[in-house]
Amino acid sequence: MTAYINLTRNEYPRHAGDIEILPNDIYVVVEWVNKPEYDIKTQRCDEGWPVEVNGTWFMTWVVREATQAEIDEMNKPFGPMEIL
Repeated sequence: MTAYINLTRNEYPRHAGDIEILPNDIYVVVEWVNKPEYDIKTQRCDEGWPVEVNGTWFMTWVVREATQAEIDEMNKPFGPMEIL
């Protein structure tokens, strides 16, 4: 799915289906960037704010140490599936 940034309103992410086209707003495509390598057991990797490089916008990733609560949540065993 293609993501856009609205440079007029500083809104991100925006997707084709949810963009309200306004005549004075400027939208540009944000190019996909793969996640960097990180330790999935002790770190989090979340999407950051896009950056412009030579006129092209790219997504960014922010790697940080996971909190103990996040590590505990990641290691929590799955419960039985609910039957509908």
